Amino acid sequence: MKSRKTLFAALAAFAFSASVVAAVPPPLNPCKQCRTQYQNCMTNGGLDGSRDCETPFSQCLISAGCPLE
Repeated sequence: MKSRKTLFAALAAFAFSASVVAAVPPPLNPCKQCRTQYQNCMTNGGLDGSRDCETPFSQCLISAGCPLE
């Protein structure tokens, strides 16, 4: 009887952990994240309205180890 409860608890824990893993989105590629931030910057008029999106984009690519575009 005790082994059934243990088995049930183990199966429930496995099912819960599998559902949590399935619900977490994969992390973004750092280079893709830089491009997304650049597109958001261009769409919103740049940082502080300066329209300077190239400098932060280049800095992001360099810090992430991505090839410069």
